[in-house]
Amino acid sequence: MNKKPLHIFFLLAGLLLAACSAERNNPLSKTYHNTTARYNGYFLAKEKMRLLEEKLQEQTVYDYSQVLPIFPPLDTATATALAADLEDIKKKASFPIQYHQNSKWVDNSYVLIGQASFYELNFEEAVRTFKYVNANGKGKDERHEALVWLMRSFIKLGEMENAQQVSEFLRKERLNKENARELYLTRAQYYRLQNDTAQVIENLALSLPNFEEKDDESRVRYTLGQLYQLTGQNKEASKQYSKVLRNNPPYDLGFFSRLNLGQVSELADNDDKERIEGYYQKLLKDEKNKEYRDKIYYEMAQFELRQQNYDKALEYLNQSLRTPGALPNQKAYSYVSAGEIYFENLKKYELAAAYYDSAVQVYPPQAAMYEAVAERRDILADFAQQYTTIQTQDSLQRIAKMPEAERLEFLQALVQREEEERLAALAQQQEQAQRQEQENRRNPVRNNKNASIGTSNEAGGVWYFDNPSAMATARAEFTRRWGDRPNQDFWRIRTRGETENMPAVVAQAPDSLAATAEEESPEERMQAQMATYQQNLPLTTIALQQSERMVEEALFRLAVIYSQNLQAPEEAIATYEQLLQRFPLTSHAAETYYSLYLLYGRTGNQEQQQVYYNKIKQQFPSTTYARLLDDEGFTAKNAADNLKVHALYDSAYAHYEEQEYKMALEQLQLITAQYPFNDIQDKVMFLDAMVAARTEKPEVLRDKLNRFKKEHRNSPLVKQADKLLATYQELEQKKQLRAEAPAPPAPKQQKEQLTPEQKVSTEIAQATASAAKAMPALPPANPPQPANTTQQAQPVVTAADSVEQQERVTANTDTLTEPAANPLEYTAAADSAYYFVLIYPNDAKAFADIQQKYEKYNSMYYKKEQIALDSLDFGEGKTMLVARSFQDPQLALSYNIKQKAPQAPIGRIRGIDFITFVISSANFEKFLQKKDPEVYLNFFKDNY
Repeated sequence: MNKKPLHIFFLLAGLLLAACSAERNNPLSKTYHNTTARYNGYFLAKEKMRLLEEKLQEQTVYDYSQVLPIFPPLDTATATALAADLEDIKKKASFPIQYHQNSKWVDNSYVLIGQASFYELNFEEAVRTFKYVNANGKGKDERHEALVWLMRSFIKLGEMENAQQVSEFLRKERLNKENARELYLTRAQYYRLQNDTAQVIENLALSLPNFEEKDDESRVRYTLGQLYQLTGQNKEASKQYSKVLRNNPPYDLGFFSRLNLGQVSELADNDDKERIEGYYQKLLKDEKNKEYRDKIYYEMAQFELRQQNYDKALEYLNQSLRTPGALPNQKAYSYVSAGEIYFENLKKYELAAAYYDSAVQVYPPQAAMYEAVAERRDILADFAQQYTTIQTQDSLQRIAKMPEAERLEFLQALVQREEEERLAALAQQQEQAQRQEQENRRNPVRNNKNASIGTSNEAGGVWYFDNPSAMATARAEFTRRWGDRPNQDFWRIRTRGETENMPAVVAQAPDSLAATAEEESPEERMQAQMATYQQNLPLTTIALQQSERMVEEALFRLAVIYSQNLQAPEEAIATYEQLLQRFPLTSHAAETYYSLYLLYGRTGNQEQQQVYYNKIKQQFPSTTYARLLDDEGFTAKNAADNLKVHALYDSAYAHYEEQEYKMALEQLQLITAQYPFNDIQDKVMFLDAMVAARTEKPEVLRDKLNRFKKEHRNSPLVKQADKLLATYQELEQKKQLRAEAPAPPAPKQQKEQLTPEQKVSTEIAQATASAAKAMPALPPANPPQPANTTQQAQPVVTAADSVEQQERVTANTDTLTEPAANPLEYTAAADSAYYFVLIYPNDAKAFADIQQKYEKYNSMYYKKEQIALDSLDFGEGKTMLVARSFQDPQLALSYNIKQKAPQAPIGRIRGIDFITFVISSANFEKFLQKKDPEVYLNFFKDNY
């Protein structure tokens, strides 16, 4: 028997067993472990990751009307759906690490595990993994790949500074094509979040030579073409779209590239225009584009808009809205485009507001442009209201000034024309209904399909409640006819604004509105409309003054919208000038002069700017606007002074509560003399009137209240002043007013309590802003409410011979003996503003430039909130940084929690004692006086 083959077999088996040891480092062992690691665990994990990324790309629904995302978006729903596959990738990638430690595929396996953590949205774990590879990896390419993914993880965490440092480090390294491509794309994502479009374009262009997959390259080229188009570089955009088409891209990408190519093509002559028009018509006829026809009509509208053919553009936009399609948000884009045409080009503001309102109805709230569209909708709604007010009142005034015979003839002709238009519209609707009925009879099969809920016919008809365009139009029509009513039962018979929780007050309405409309003859309808028009005409002096006042306020508001909301200085100047020309004595003269001073300065018209500078100095020398002209630091100084004024006002009110009227009056006079530009002038004047009610004759109170109403007509305290004046007039008619000033209050026994300066009622100071607890009164057991302020004021001006009034006086006097609540106690009541507070030691180097860091942080993450920062000396070697203000307490609390994150300015500070908390504006005033952070932190933990 030949034993040689057997010996060779045992020898090879021994060598193989020796190579299986992970501790050995000989060539045979390395070869074995490299082979088994690569083609076993790592290969399976890598292949599954490739399939997962392809699946993620395929599942992403792109909105080709917006700039495409550089990477597929990730969210919790996506991570949950991929969780099982990602866990399996981690498991497979762990085999080379556990069993083949001396192979060269360990670093690659760690990178795969880090990528799986990234797609699981566990970015912190991904950062740790990529850092480990960078610190311990043996292969240069693997370290570079880990660093690129580390940069992506930092971007996801919002740690932009760390991401920038990684990017700068990789600039010095030489990367392979795959890593270079991913680095350029990651940098483009970084700069996109920084709103640096030029850098995004540069890095996307650098990534193109490193692509191997044509579809991925085409997608990046399309994004690059979009950015070129947005920045006005149409030639470069045309090149990119043409290269996309030469790559034979997926159908969607090719279709939108063709559409965009038509938008950036040069229109040298009529031949070019006809060529592009024919191109769009060809796209419409192609059956493959059936689901994109609404987009084609939209692009045709944009093409007409380039040539300033606004009517034709609107025709195509309406066609786009009527045509169903599968593209997300296309209806919203068409509504917005129509709104822009009506507003910017045709100056039809009501229609513009209606189209923007419809856009908001069909726009998903999570869409990127939703907030901007909703904001423009609100601005245009306000604009349309003011513009309509001016047009309506001017028309009514013009008609009212006509001779009576001419006026009646004009109104009759107007009503007759409206009735004819109504009948013509009704006939057109009936004709359309008849045509539809005939069509349904000719094609019963198609009609049956339409009758099926949730199905659509070949012409694109959809179920009504699945048609966002029809729903938006119907909602706008309902609001126009019935007003903005809540969704509730019996809405038609409820008064407008009534809810189900309110008493069931039924509006007076006809028994059958439909029957009434049918039975009403044209003559009766015209007569009723005639009466309505005559009722609205300003035929009396008072009605004319009211009409003029409405026009004055509307003009001023319109100019403010132009200046501050629409950023249209030329239109704002023209409207302000029109206001001054029509109403030379307008109550808004000072603010109008200052606004024109700023607007002319912005437009470079120094001559006119000087004109309004002189007018402010001559006519309004003691106003805030006059101070703002010469003192650049006036705003900051005035803000600091306002804090002092609030403290003085609170002290004056505390004296008022204690019936120390002389001291309260001294504090109010000090505010008026030293701080004439304070922001609570209405409160100071109103409290002065209340002091007069307790110390002066009734006539003095009346005069002070009338002067208060004249100087602060927009103050929320005007309602309280009206109530007091009404009480005064009622008592005057009954001859129950006292003839002399009331006797000074009897001195009270000294009790152990806070001094008046410490007893600050910031609740009253805050309440006056909302007119909820506005009128200062004698201190009752509970906080004063507007409902009983009249009763509290009556004892001051009534005669003592009324038994009922004496009882009220006695009741109010008795309340003085009841203990008042501590006005400095923190409360959890809702407020209109909330602050974030950071208190830190002065000598800590980590806080050396903390304010600058927070300015950068807020600019990056909270830009829309427009947060202002103030730094105050807290005492005891500490500084207090205040970020103000948040209207939503939940947003403020979220801001406070996020300060623990690494991207926050204080997120990485360790070993230094500092505190952060959120505080309402009312509690903040108390906190400034008490400076008890430990007490407030306990209150904060219990209530927030």
